[in-house]
Amino acid sequence: MSESPVAAPFTAPYFQNPHPTYEWLRDHHPVHPVTVPGTGVRVWLISRHDDVRAAFTDERISNDARWATERFRKAGLVLGAGGDIDRSMSTVDPPEHTRYRKLAASTFTAARVRRWEHIVQEIVDDLLDDLLDDLSGDPRPEAAVDLLDRFATPMAVSVICEVMGIPSADRKSLREWGDVIFTADPARRGEAVDAAAALAGYMRELIAAKRKRLSPDLMSALILAHDGEGLTETELVASCAGLVIAGYETTIGLTGTAVLTLLDNPGALRELRDDPSLAGAMVDEVLRYDGAATTSLWRFAKEDIEIRGTTIPAHDAMFLLIGSANRDPRRFADPDTFDLHRADKQSLAFGHGIHRCVGAALGRLELRVSVAAVLERFSGIELAVDRSEIRYKPLVGIRGPMSLPLILRP
Repeated sequence: MSESPVAAPFTAPYFQNPHPTYEWLRDHHPVHPVTVPGTGVRVWLISRHDDVRAAFTDERISNDARWATERFRKAGLVLGAGGDIDRSMSTVDPPEHTRYRKLAASTFTAARVRRWEHIVQEIVDDLLDDLLDDLSGDPRPEAAVDLLDRFATPMAVSVICEVMGIPSADRKSLREWGDVIFTADPARRGEAVDAAAALAGYMRELIAAKRKRLSPDLMSALILAHDGEGLTETELVASCAGLVIAGYETTIGLTGTAVLTLLDNPGALRELRDDPSLAGAMVDEVLRYDGAATTSLWRFAKEDIEIRGTTIPAHDAMFLLIGSANRDPRRFADPDTFDLHRADKQSLAFGHGIHRCVGAALGRLELRVSVAAVLERFSGIELAVDRSEIRYKPLVGIRGPMSLPLILRP
């Protein structure tokens, strides 16, 4: 992208604000090759909405790294290559994937999601109670609070662990593994592979222990269902590990982004305060406007594929740029405006087709409940630093601020 006036993908300026790069790609190179930093591996970026949506369901494009080039596989870009989290629901194709979807359908039921709302509300209320107690005892009326550290992170980790049935004592380790797994730093790629292996080993041990004493949690439901669907033990481990990591990192990013976006758009914030029934619309628009998932997972061409006159060679990797697709003016009117009343709510925030995120309902629930509770508990919310000081995590595929220092007034 040397001829481009915008930040190259996967660089620090890009992580800080990818939207100018998305716009340039859509307008000038909607199918564009770049090199993954530190690897020499080529990846094609697909940036227009219609192309991204079509690619999600194109049977010539696979999620399975078995279709990748040898160079890609040797670069350590697939964390679970050859290990216990290599064959998750997100990384296999039909017919293997079909068994996973049956498993998901039998466990992610509407009734179970409704029960989760009570769990989410209780965790949110407890965390905000503690925060309010601390603020009331702080002699500094304008003391800054990092909402991610004090609320969004413990909320997201606690929810997924409660839902899955993971002991409280183990949550610190899960958080540490997750911090490394999504790193974009080439120098830490080995650490990421080790963290993925540690997570898989932990999940295997927990599943074995839980089998001896099943309980009313999602992991127990997955254990019961997995035998009926004929999944292997490795596939069960991969499913549980994937749900845990994806289940909290994206939620942390979404919660921080939602509050920050509302502060950036005070008119929308006032509307939401005046009419809490707009909470669902807020979730839809945050997901479209600046959702946590910026790209698909790795995708691979099973054969030579032509998109918009450009040929992607067989076995090459590609990223479907979800964040770009959701701001494409060819699909959404005035896409760079945050609009609670937007009629077109069908974004690609959770993907599309058979690989659409199975945890979408839980993610939406967490965002709706957490943001509504924050607005209800605090009549005054403002940034404690200049907006330009907010830094974003340098993560491939997931977007969210590193911290969110706020001044909160009950």
